[in-house]
Amino acid sequence: MRKIVDLGNFGEYLHYGMPLALVTVLEDDSSVNVSTIASMTPLPGEPSRLIMGVFEENFTSQLLEKRGEFVVNFVTSEMRSIARACGIYSGKEVDKLELCDLHLLPAQQVGAPLIAECPLNIECRVTDVLKLDGLNLFVSEILVLEVDESISDGHDGVLIEKLDLLFYAFGHTFARGPMVGHGPI
Repeated sequence: MRKIVDLGNFGEYLHYGMPLALVTVLEDDSSVNVSTIASMTPLPGEPSRLIMGVFEENFTSQLLEKRGEFVVNFVTSEMRSIARACGIYSGKEVDKLELCDLHLLPAQQVGAPLIAECPLNIECRVTDVLKLDGLNLFVSEILVLEVDESISDGHDGVLIEKLDLLFYAFGHTFARGPMVGHGPI
């Protein structure tokens, strides 16, 4: 027998294992805004793309529309309190970098910086904004994927077994579990 599940606030229960990320985007005065985002996914094809959903009234959404570029900084399981703080407070009112004692690194191809504490960073440029009932869907080209040396395989890959990302699923946060297989499904 099946049971109907409440979708929760803002459809949070539809998040079925999305990695949490801190998205950095420049403000008008070139200071850095940080926001916690779980609503994103890579898209297949060339060029490599990522789509990210942000509520239209959100300060981050407004900045993304103006700037057209950002960095996705994936958080580790030890950064749960940071991800929570960056998701609760508005960048209009709080300097989240200072609040969370985060440090910045320069990006290769965009103006927004990387967050040094995050081991995996993706630089993106917005190519299209789709508007859907108060939600902005930012379709973006992935320009650069950077990893911390601690999770690099020394060539052009990532040591997945060392990547300890924080995930948002069904309204809760989880650390990544052990790998259960290599290669395609």
